Amino acid sequence: MTTTARRFAFVDWTLRPDQDDDAPPTTYAFRCLTLTEDDTECAATSPASPDPTEPQAWTFDHMREHPEHTSYAELIERPWVMWRGCPS
Repeated sequence: MTTTARRFAFVDWTLRPDQDDDAPPTTYAFRCLTLTEDDTECAATSPASPDPTEPQAWTFDHMREHPEHTSYAELIERPWVMWRGCPS
């Protein structure tokens, strides 16, 4: 019977926001949380934007079209990356 030696390397990993030059941008959007007549969420969503004020403006436009829709959630998509540390 032949045995094979195995070698393991233990590495520390760190999760951090991806701020590298080639990282995707952080984007912002809003979703309407108002319940409709049949108790389902409206769920209309603004376009995502790297400028947080653009989706905020969308909420006012949406409320003008639907005056009873006054509840929203902000959706933030921020890229993260796993960073490999030195072997321990």
